[in-house]
Amino acid sequence: MKVAGTPDFQNDIRTVFTVSELTEGIGLAIEGAFPGFLHVEGEVSNLKESSSGHAYFTLKDSSSQIRGVFFRGQRRNERFLPRDGDQVLATGRLTLYRPRGEYQIVVHTMEPAGIGKFFLEFRRVQHTLQEEGLLRPDRKRPLPAYPFKIALVTSLKGAVVWDFLRIAGSRNPAVSIVILPVRVQGDGAVEDIVEAFTRSIPRIDALDAVVIARGGGSIEDLWPFNSERLARTILSCPVPVVSAVGHETNVTIADLVSDLRVATPSEAAEKLVPHSGELQRRVKGAFDRLTHVLLNELRKENLRYFRARDRLFLWPHQIVSFHQRRERSEGRLISIVERKNHSFSMERQEIHQRLEQSVFHLLRQKRAFLEKTASRIKTPYALYVLKREKQESLKGRLQTSMARVFSFSSLRQGGGQDRLVKSMRNRLEEFRSMHRTLTERLQAATPFSALEKGFAILFHARDRTLVSPARLPHSGEILLARIPGFEIGLEVRSVETWTGDGR
Repeated sequence: MKVAGTPDFQNDIRTVFTVSELTEGIGLAIEGAFPGFLHVEGEVSNLKESSSGHAYFTLKDSSSQIRGVFFRGQRRNERFLPRDGDQVLATGRLTLYRPRGEYQIVVHTMEPAGIGKFFLEFRRVQHTLQEEGLLRPDRKRPLPAYPFKIALVTSLKGAVVWDFLRIAGSRNPAVSIVILPVRVQGDGAVEDIVEAFTRSIPRIDALDAVVIARGGGSIEDLWPFNSERLARTILSCPVPVVSAVGHETNVTIADLVSDLRVATPSEAAEKLVPHSGELQRRVKGAFDRLTHVLLNELRKENLRYFRARDRLFLWPHQIVSFHQRRERSEGRLISIVERKNHSFSMERQEIHQRLEQSVFHLLRQKRAFLEKTASRIKTPYALYVLKREKQESLKGRLQTSMARVFSFSSLRQGGGQDRLVKSMRNRLEEFRSMHRTLTERLQAATPFSALEKGFAILFHARDRTLVSPARLPHSGEILLARIPGFEIGLEVRSVETWTGDGR
């Protein structure tokens, strides 16, 4: 096939080519033989990513390989990013990288092919569970040291059940094995296993652990154990779960979420079921250690007892002396306590008497002061009452005298009547003048007469008693000043002595 633009090797008279000429001819031949886009399926290996974002890799099968490059501009639009071991379907153009003389495929798109789709789903589920923290090592639960009941979730077909029962029975026949038959591959396997975990296992009383097992197989056979639904079901199991799904090289999502992953069901039985002989040795060892400890403690207590008994009968006089000293000490202590109680009682009575005397003395002083104050307040009022009584008495006598005079004048007729009337009027005027004088003197004698002269009367605000030299106010006290028609509240700033001469 002659490609346009390629050298004519048969008719060319030259027999020596430069490397560049030869490479260019090969490149034109290759690119001409495979024009446009082509699809290549193979396994990715030697994947390297440069700092510029380009990916370089080798695409191979069982007998051949080809270089490949996935430029950053094309990778940016791809959701699938390959890894070593991925089986992919690459779409691109075949070119020759002339500086090295290597032909390669420049990839435009790439997607999983065949088993690569399984790995993609596996990594998606694994990444989701990791992001939620469900694959952390600290979430792994320890297996029970001495299980009594174990549930085995597996298929009845094959040797898994019999291998597990044989190993478990040989190690400890007392352990009860509950078999939950399910499909472990193909359609409906995930639903069967999930139903066993969600419906059957909760009904088993006193269950200690669960084993989920099958006898290995291809990635397609083991694919139900990569289900995200099954993984979350295993994580929600109330008891520890042991995964014995595949061989050592087969890792499933069920292995990652289980509390323990083993290669085979037989190994699961060995890990989970303790050997009865080992249990007997452990029990015997614990019994021997406990017996040794108890015997040592018993010997120590016997030694203490015999030592105490020997001391008791070896030095009886010291024990008697000790008890005598203790009795004397108790007697002295009781005597001291009694003396202290008596002293405290006397002091308390004395303090009580002093307190009563001081209180009664203070009450007597306050009562005398109140009586004296009351007498001072009552004296002007008593004078006023006395004057008023005298005035009423004088008025009564005056009216009696006037009645007699008028009665006498009515009996007499003549010239002396005018003189008598004049005399009586003069006498009446004298009595009226005397009445006014007595009234003014009586009003002047009352404490409230000072109010009309511009003075004020001071009272203590808290009990409304008069302020007097016998009861002076103190600084900060509130007083009431009474003036005609009003009472004014005052606060005492200071109390000073006044001599009456302006100083």
